Amino acid sequence: MVPEADIWWGLCEPRPQEYGFQGAKELCDLLKSLDLELQAVMSFHQCGGNVGDTVNFPLPAWCLEVAKSKGLLYKSKDGVVTEDCLSLSADHQKIFPSASSSTRTALQCYQDYMTAFLKAMGQHIGSTVCELQVGMGPCGELRYPSYMMSNGWNWPGVGLIMCYDDGMLKMLKDEVDIQPPEGFPEDQNAMPEDVAMFRAGPKMGFRSGNGKAFLEWYSSVLIHHGKEVLAEAAKAVEKTGQAYPAEKFCFSAKVSGLHWHVTHPSRATEACAGYNCCTSETADAYMEIAKMLAESSTAAKRPVLFNFTCMEMTNDGCSGVPNALSAPEDLIAQVRKAAIFHQVPLAGENALEFDLATGEAAFRQIGKQIRSFSPGLDMMHGLTLLRLSDNFVKPASLQQLARFVTAH
Repeated sequence: MVPEADIWWGLCEPRPQEYGFQGAKELCDLLKSLDLELQAVMSFHQCGGNVGDTVNFPLPAWCLEVAKSKGLLYKSKDGVVTEDCLSLSADHQKIFPSASSSTRTALQCYQDYMTAFLKAMGQHIGSTVCELQVGMGPCGELRYPSYMMSNGWNWPGVGLIMCYDDGMLKMLKDEVDIQPPEGFPEDQNAMPEDVAMFRAGPKMGFRSGNGKAFLEWYSSVLIHHGKEVLAEAAKAVEKTGQAYPAEKFCFSAKVSGLHWHVTHPSRATEACAGYNCCTSETADAYMEIAKMLAESSTAAKRPVLFNFTCMEMTNDGCSGVPNALSAPEDLIAQVRKAAIFHQVPLAGENALEFDLATGEAAFRQIGKQIRSFSPGLDMMHGLTLLRLSDNFVKPASLQQLARFVTAH
């Protein structure tokens, strides 16, 4: 078993390039004494306002204020700005302060943070710390903050397109020479058929004209952002001067299991989050993500895991909400196919916290998903159970967990 811990940017870099990783170091010391390893999450997002959040850790103030002033936080058409994470349009904007008089891009900030963490953990890297999960967006996931509980989102709403910040609009104009087309959701709780762009029928706006061009761009820049952040992680490893064995220390990227409206032609929830599975019959964001992870793995010379959520869910689990058009098992099968095709190790986690003591059904479904259905290629390489709490360590919970681990 490998515990996972968020290494929060907002807590551990309170001032530019002044890092405080003592808590992480003490955790590593404790885990080492217990002969356990750690998945360390580089959490370049805020904690608060999302599923399961019980505390609030905002982005570092020195970073957040600059991003606000320059229009580099994701924004909806109606002006809702989210402080979950920096917009990917900040990646190459050299505006963030350093410890000296110079400024840094967002990517440089991420690299500096990861370098400092690796150096601070010292000999724990590759022994205690076995995995660096690289944060890429809200909740640490490679996606846009399209559905915002803190702003009134309710499941199974499709969410919003989040590209109306100054930085994203400039990128769109420079790269595709269009504006975001009309017809996208104006209510994040809308259903696909409520939205002109996502409506099924002979004139599917998401498969033609500027609707198609926009959604393909929106997805491609997100995936490229993931590739660039992983490249910064690889540079951080190089900067330590240490040769961490690839079999002892890997990277991972987290992709959200957006299982609602998967059976609608528009796959609107995924489209709003940046996963394009709709602009043609063959559009497959997960295949593109897996390809990117494979390329990043080759460049970094170490594995990069495809970490996918919703492993505990079944297709009939949402049958009581037929308009959700939910199919998590079908979605996992699509992701598994992409991982096999590009030979990327697949890992997973549950989407929602459940009571371990009474979670037989969830454990049964997770057990089904982590089995290998062909000789090794689709074997699940890791599983994260959310989340460690007082209930998690009650005797009945630990007994159920022990039975699950023993069986698998």
